[in-house]
Amino acid sequence: MHIIAFNVPYPPDYGGVIDIYHKIRCLKELDVEIILHCFQYGRQKSPELEPHCRKVYYYQRYSGIKYFLNYLPYIVVTRSTPDLLRNLMNDQYPVLFEGIHSSFFLSNSELKNKVRILRTHNIENEYYHGLSEAETSLFKKLFFLAESKKLKKYELDLPEDIVIAAISAADTEYFNVRYPNTFHLSPFHPYDRLSCLPGKGKYILIHGDLSVPANIYSTIYLVKEILHNIPFQVIIAGRDPASRIRNLTVQYSNISLQANPDSLSMLELVRQAQINLVHSFQKTGIKLKLVTALFNGRHCLTNAEAVRNSGLETLCHVGENGKKIKDLVYQLMDISFTEEEIKARETVLMREYSNVENAQKIYDII
Repeated sequence: MHIIAFNVPYPPDYGGVIDIYHKIRCLKELDVEIILHCFQYGRQKSPELEPHCRKVYYYQRYSGIKYFLNYLPYIVVTRSTPDLLRNLMNDQYPVLFEGIHSSFFLSNSELKNKVRILRTHNIENEYYHGLSEAETSLFKKLFFLAESKKLKKYELDLPEDIVIAAISAADTEYFNVRYPNTFHLSPFHPYDRLSCLPGKGKYILIHGDLSVPANIYSTIYLVKEILHNIPFQVIIAGRDPASRIRNLTVQYSNISLQANPDSLSMLELVRQAQINLVHSFQKTGIKLKLVTALFNGRHCLTNAEAVRNSGLETLCHVGENGKKIKDLVYQLMDISFTEEEIKARETVLMREYSNVENAQKIYDII
């Protein structure tokens, strides 16, 4: 089958590419031969993908003001290289479009006889509206708002005969209203088993891509409203921390920042923490940092938006507001994490978030 990735999915170090890379890995284990198409922006060609694929193609993503002025969403029209269409037309293999981003040729008449699966990573119009609310730059705020409006129209005008693999139960319900061939496919991830440690840790961990506006907004909120004056150590770790996070964290003796830890170091931070604090103001999609925390960490503390419609609500401690989150921090820092809690997690996670079962769903369709 063909898989069209909106970016080069290696290294798998942030949400969307983690899902793509481990999907490829698991389909390979089912003897599916992958022809991978990658759009490049900010990432290099990756020889690490070649053992998992029959062939890997790379395309430059377009950019510039003329694409912003197009009636199509910028994230779609900038991935419209004709070379991709020519390569897809060489056979009758099924095509998996990863994200609305990669879907420019989804409606093309040359592909109408192929099995076409659209993997939705979010309800993108809602996601981009959320980005606009978290953004401080006026230019970026206006860009995200315009993109949100274009995406809302675009998401309602997809071909009705495609299959949609939605990442959450709520997203499945949203798309199923208009597209009857919609099914729920939870995110792929690196974890084929749990590695949680019982007992107690000594710190609270916040982790994620710290260059993304939504994560910046959440992190600053947590520091200012909840964590700056508590008597516990807090570690904030993640990819490319924004200057606003750097400048804020140095003001507090109980808070430290670890920029760009490698994957093994990050995993160990998650495992050794007493609390993994996963917070978001975004209601769409599934937060892979939540999946990481539950497969590998001790207590997982979230707000309602971060865990809503994930099927993981019973495994988390949920604070409805800042005061409740702070109260739960004090409670959980003194409570050992038990083997019974690990077993309860395993039951839910291996039912709802099994890579093997999710790969089989795709296999059965193609």
